[in-house]
Amino acid sequence: MISLQGNTQNDRVNDFNNTNWLQTFNTFKLDKKWSLHLEYQWRRTNGLKYWQQSLLRIGANYKLNENVTAHAGYSWIETFPYGDFPIASAGTFPEHRLYEQITFRQPVNKWTFSHRFRIEQRWLGKVKAGTGTGTGSDREIESWTFLHRFRYQFRAQHSLWTKKDKQLYGVAADELFIGAGKNLGINIFDQNRLFLLLGFKVNKNLSLEGGYFNQTLQQGRRLNNNSIIQRNNGVVLSSHLTL
Repeated sequence: MISLQGNTQNDRVNDFNNTNWLQTFNTFKLDKKWSLHLEYQWRRTNGLKYWQQSLLRIGANYKLNENVTAHAGYSWIETFPYGDFPIASAGTFPEHRLYEQITFRQPVNKWTFSHRFRIEQRWLGKVKAGTGTGTGSDREIESWTFLHRFRYQFRAQHSLWTKKDKQLYGVAADELFIGAGKNLGINIFDQNRLFLLLGFKVNKNLSLEGGYFNQTLQQGRRLNNNSIIQRNNGVVLSSHLTL
């Protein structure tokens, strides 16, 4: 076991980054069962100085019952070069994504546990060398790589204080990402995200959350036969609006 641990550590190149995410999640009710989803995530590095990712997500929800919700949608992502060993080593690349998910909610006294299962179909653009490193019209995408990805998120929320529609609560959450598909590189394990948050429910329609997150991400390529592991951590601020 000691020998295996030593070999595993020597097989890794660690890339540590400070990243901060600003997020807004918006739900628009159509009736008792159906609703629309609009989400944007503004992800930055070195404080808020440089881009990490831009993520736009739209979708539709169907409420099977009070505690089970099905969801499907589309995401558009731009991933920028950041860190010592950037994922976007050839320049900022786009990604189109379809996804399907189901969420199970379990209220227990002052706790609310939720389990979210998501499947993604991903199309990642490969930037042609020498055609631009940003998102401008000079950038040329020479091909698209198709991948599957499976995600499971567990979230535990505990009420700390409640008064009518207002509530102060704490959250601990973890999400595991597993890659799949014939075009997958070395990273069957894609990433893991851990969140420790404090939330405040302003009224029945609006909640605000903020806190710490840690992201461990394994790239799909090797450097000198070593796996590249990004270890990103920082602050996340989110708004949740339901209308």
